Amino acid sequence: MKVQEVMESARLKVSRANRHIDEINADQSALPMRLYDLGVTHRSVALLREPDCDLVTYIPKQSISKHFGAIAGDVVNNLRESMDVWINTAVRCVGPVKKLHFPFSEERQNLEASGNFRNVEKAFPDAADFISKKIEPCRNTNLYLWAATSLCNANKHNDFIPVVGLSQIKGKNIQIGSVNIGELAASGDANKPQTLICAPYKGFSIEDDFKATVEVSFPKGAVFEDQLIVPTLVKMSDVVTETLDALEVFIRPYCK
Repeated sequence: MKVQEVMESARLKVSRANRHIDEINADQSALPMRLYDLGVTHRSVALLREPDCDLVTYIPKQSISKHFGAIAGDVVNNLRESMDVWINTAVRCVGPVKKLHFPFSEERQNLEASGNFRNVEKAFPDAADFISKKIEPCRNTNLYLWAATSLCNANKHNDFIPVVGLSQIKGKNIQIGSVNIGELAASGDANKPQTLICAPYKGFSIEDDFKATVEVSFPKGAVFEDQLIVPTLVKMSDVVTETLDALEVFIRPYCK
């Protein structure tokens, strides 16, 4: 096999992961309007009186966390799969097709004893040696690479549900009474309805080009607890790319 044939599919997986990261970034900068409503309710301060104020309310139509969790899951799945694709393609340079998984281990001391490592060692001893000495895909030696398999497993078990906080509502023409403002501050869980402001009765207006922005972070108990998702996923993708670069240098002598 040629080097390009060994590397191409694995790198395409990373490219697909990066497109999903871009999707998260775009959606958190302007939450798709199909996911929520911005409603105005006429209310009265005193019981049984005519309405004398407007409550401006953010109302999600579905789980915002699950929306972002599904996309982030696609990111980690593609990053994890890129490593499996590489080892399954690389082994064909030295022997018959094998069904292998790129080895990972939470503790470095347990890597060589793992079943996936032993299978690679049997099929392609030099690759196993290189992975062991140069890649070290373990939590305590190569965290961002190891996280690809940890988060992938969490996603498969539906444990990967990020925290999404509402940040603000932006618009070119948001009118409250006689005052024109550019944005409404917001905070709290984007999965729950929120009253953003109490305005004078029929004194609130907003043009259709408004957008809600959110902040997406990893949940409690995750590998990257409380960290923002996009920069963390970008770092993971960069590390996987660097790993594939190193694996490409390794595999060259075995390619025709």
